[in-house]
Amino acid sequence: MWKALVKKRFFIFALIAVVVLSIVGPILPRYYTQLLTLTLITALFATSLNIEIGYAGMMPLGQATFYGLGAYSFGLLVIKAHLPIFPAVICGLLISMIISVIIGYLCIRRNLFIFGLLHLAFNIVFITLVSKWVNLTGGSSGFTATLRPAFLSSYVSFYFFVLVMVVVAYAIIKILVESPFGKIAQGMRENEERLNFLGVNTKRFQLVLFVASGFFAALAGVLLAMNNNGIYPAYFALTVSVQGLMMVIIGGMYFFIGPTLGALLVTIFSTEVSNFTSYWQGWLGVVMVIWVTRFKEGILFRRQSKASKKIPAIEMNK
Repeated sequence: MWKALVKKRFFIFALIAVVVLSIVGPILPRYYTQLLTLTLITALFATSLNIEIGYAGMMPLGQATFYGLGAYSFGLLVIKAHLPIFPAVICGLLISMIISVIIGYLCIRRNLFIFGLLHLAFNIVFITLVSKWVNLTGGSSGFTATLRPAFLSSYVSFYFFVLVMVVVAYAIIKILVESPFGKIAQGMRENEERLNFLGVNTKRFQLVLFVASGFFAALAGVLLAMNNNGIYPAYFALTVSVQGLMMVIIGGMYFFIGPTLGALLVTIFSTEVSNFTSYWQGWLGVVMVIWVTRFKEGILFRRQSKASKKIPAIEMNK
């Protein structure tokens, strides 16, 4: 009964959120509609990151790797290979998945600390690659090009496109984390050694989750490239990975909707504050310090120790 009630509440909440976003988006001034579009994209990026952090207990420090890979794979296929936009989207996501399998295989074979450092190292490798390989990537200037089809040229039509893509992605992620596979992932977060003792190949599960996380981060990167009509090395920046972690922590990593709320706050804060000062990243750091010290479990805070006593660990994400 509790499971059914939670699922019903989540469905009602999600439906109301989609309806509100569908109504509010077109009637807002252009600036705020575009800001809302960017917030949806960053929310998908943060949610992809939380697949590893909140559900599997992994700590990826270079998630911007896949954010940038999605954008560049898609953008270069359109700009250099002259592929139509939607085939380029599919091929770009496939390329990102293949690379995520390779990176994931190399990273998860180590302990948690080494995993995070390797993840960060690959991020640095790709930042250097796109910045220095001028003939292919455009170097530090990147490329500016039309990366949307004609029917998505207006900001309103593109807003609805992003909304639909994010809703579909959220539905797939929700199904994944609520499946028996997702429950095993949560078991790894709580006690990986016990699962190994029971004969569960946890490394295989971690690899699948890593690839899934990379895929949805790449999808967010594709949407970002379409939003900006260009591909730039800043997509790979270490600050992007850090902001993703901020979104997850501020919103609450033990709740499905937590990273979305964190993305809303971080994106709006960083965008608005940057209009007044070039030191907005410093102010964001101050907010992060205050927030972590006061609300360790995020906006949807619930003390983990108290929650673990009342409900099983596999229920905490609901």
